[in-house]
Amino acid sequence: MTVTEYPLISVILPTFNRRHLVERAILSVIYQTYPNWELLIIDDGSTDGSWVYLLSKILEWKRQVQSFGRLEKTIQIHQTEHRGVSAARNFGIQIARGEWISFIDSDDEWYPEKLKKQIHFHQKHTNIYFSQTNEVWNKKGNLLEPKGKYKKKSGHFLQESLALCMVTCSSFFAKKESLATIGMFREEMKTCEDYDLWNRILLSGFSIGLIEENLLTRYGGHHDQLSNQFQGIERFRLYSLLCIWNEIIGEHETDRVPKGTNANLALTSFNDRNFLSLSIQFRLNTLVQGREKRGKNLQFLQQIKDLFLTNQSIPKKDLLTLLDDSLF
Repeated sequence: MTVTEYPLISVILPTFNRRHLVERAILSVIYQTYPNWELLIIDDGSTDGSWVYLLSKILEWKRQVQSFGRLEKTIQIHQTEHRGVSAARNFGIQIARGEWISFIDSDDEWYPEKLKKQIHFHQKHTNIYFSQTNEVWNKKGNLLEPKGKYKKKSGHFLQESLALCMVTCSSFFAKKESLATIGMFREEMKTCEDYDLWNRILLSGFSIGLIEENLLTRYGGHHDQLSNQFQGIERFRLYSLLCIWNEIIGEHETDRVPKGTNANLALTSFNDRNFLSLSIQFRLNTLVQGREKRGKNLQFLQQIKDLFLTNQSIPKKDLLTLLDDSLF
């Protein structure tokens, strides 16, 4: 076994107040059959004793792994101030040493062959730099496979990705240098930050491959899932798409474009721009109609809509109203 055959994979596991769940995810990394990885556990300022728990368990976890020669299996834990999952993942990316990056959420679980099969996929398809795997959903003990519009896709599935979050973060795999050209997760987004990244990858002209095998169990139905914590999930998706739109039309002033700007977006094809524009219009209309029915203020949304329809970039202060929980 050589480093060339088995390049180092950096596995990034952010966790916040998941002391009761996180070991399952950690053990699923430890039990990987792939022999060359580093696990970076990022405790995002937990307040439930997670940090003390991680410190108490790390020697036990390390005793369960063996490395050989120049190949390694290492576990690190880092504590940061609480800034959200995007900041935790970004910190992990910045300190990662691997040629490849993989994420796992603290409430999910990998199958033992996950990393091995994913890296073999990329070694066989050398022109693909991003991928995901099929998965099983565990919703309160009920096992389901995604069907219909939720079924995982491969290639350049931008239309579907604009409509729904079509990539699961815990199955995502990326060439580190290619991910660097896309940019980091947007740290100001409390949710849908992954939706934003997948669309930036696709709009930059990349494809996302699919290993058509269930290699992940994704757990749902618990109260602390991010998607359950905020009103009006569509506003986060709209924020993402409008940020991308600003970047595509070339407005890169610091007061207009939040973190995450990707120069590759300037090369987005005409058809893909059109798909993006239609998705923005749909979400704007949906939010406007919803607020009209509830008798809520429309002024800030109408201002955003007017700027968009006249092909103008939208100032950051206006975009950030979409993230203001007090308005929704």
